Amino acid sequence: MNTIPEPSILCNSENDAIRRRAGFRVPFGLRDGRFWAPAEVLKGKACNCDCPGCGAPLAAKAQASRCKRPHFAHLADARCATGRETGIHGRAKQVIAERRILGLPAWGGDLLDMPNPPFARDDAGFGHRGRFVDYPARQVRLVHVEVERSFGDYQPDVYARDDAGELLIEVRVTHAVDDRKATRVRAHGRRMIEIDLSRLDRETPHDPDAFEQAVLFDATNRHWISCPDALEDWRASKHELDAQVDSRNREIRQVREQHAQAEEQRQVREALETKDKTARKAYMHSQLRAKHAEDLAQLALLTAPERIDSTLREYKIEAEARVGKLLDRVPPAVRSACLRAHHDAWVFGVDPALWQLLAYQHFMASQPPGSRLNQKDVAAWVRRSFNPDRALYRLFVTQYAGRAEARRAGFSKQKLDYWAFTEDENARIPNFYEPINEFIRRLEGARIVRPLPHPLGEYEVQPPSQACLHPSPT
Repeated sequence: MNTIPEPSILCNSENDAIRRRAGFRVPFGLRDGRFWAPAEVLKGKACNCDCPGCGAPLAAKAQASRCKRPHFAHLADARCATGRETGIHGRAKQVIAERRILGLPAWGGDLLDMPNPPFARDDAGFGHRGRFVDYPARQVRLVHVEVERSFGDYQPDVYARDDAGELLIEVRVTHAVDDRKATRVRAHGRRMIEIDLSRLDRETPHDPDAFEQAVLFDATNRHWISCPDALEDWRASKHELDAQVDSRNREIRQVREQHAQAEEQRQVREALETKDKTARKAYMHSQLRAKHAEDLAQLALLTAPERIDSTLREYKIEAEARVGKLLDRVPPAVRSACLRAHHDAWVFGVDPALWQLLAYQHFMASQPPGSRLNQKDVAAWVRRSFNPDRALYRLFVTQYAGRAEARRAGFSKQKLDYWAFTEDENARIPNFYEPINEFIRRLEGARIVRPLPHPLGEYEVQPPSQACLHPSPT
């Protein structure tokens, strides 16, 4: 018999829990080993029933009431917390044992571990489904019914037999069947269902007909704990599916092996072709480098930083007087533009300030407003007018032609290099166009010229204005 400690020794949370649970009316009373509904016994304490939970005397109430469901109440405030659950559990077992009829649920497998129908993926990732195990819900007649028959290490609530053999029945009111019991039942090959009454509506236990319906026939509150026949059929279906998937995997492996062999043969062919291409490329590489061998031999010396610095100093000394006279005749903005230069501007064999001032005089200062010039024309004039290093120019032209050829072949090539030259050689070769382009852009910023939409690199000389009298902020 369960005993409830005195309220004084219970914490507040325990008191609150007991009060909430005690608020449920006791639906069934216990007398002479049977569970009775209030309408089945005499009124009041003459019912001679005890609480199934705490064993205290009960009184049957509201048997003829139109407002309340018939129920039992403790004669004294026993603060019972288990009378309702224990009564529901006992009455459910009694109903099953006496009615000897029961609705069995359909077997649906397990979504994760035992999907019905079985499911598997082949090696290509495609899903396959096996045969559906059709084990529908049905009603059965029970014979040889026993309540709480012991099987040694587990004891079902109800033991019975139907047309398929032994059937173990568990009634859940508070605790579900634990894993240990379920494992033992499955290991012994017995059938077991669980009827879940833990979510019954509060008033259902006080309606004998509704309670009986919930215990015996409600298909939504029961499931299989162990169903050997369905499990065996599922395993057979899974075995059939596995054989089907194995067959499919053999086909997949065969196709993959064929593809692998074909790929291996293709790689062999490509390796031979690559070897031939590599040999041809190496031969062409050597031939092309041979054409530029003399120029490449001078490249490192010609572009050494110390040589460039020394050359620029010499150019500046040689052109100092001439540059000074030219600077006196140009506006401040032009002077500012001509005294700056691109880092490759030394390649034309003269002081960068001098060739820029002379190019300005030739193409802009001596031309009327509206005259046109092109960057290519300026570059050609500078090369003709001075003494650029021929070896460096030839190497630059080779780079430029190589990029143009790549573009004609459909490649989006921006970098100015040549495949037969090394990375260091390509980096050392000075650019003969960019010093001209940058010079004209500075004059554009000083409003000496303005660009035209076409053709590419075309400019127009602007009329003199106040803007060109001052250096450009750029």
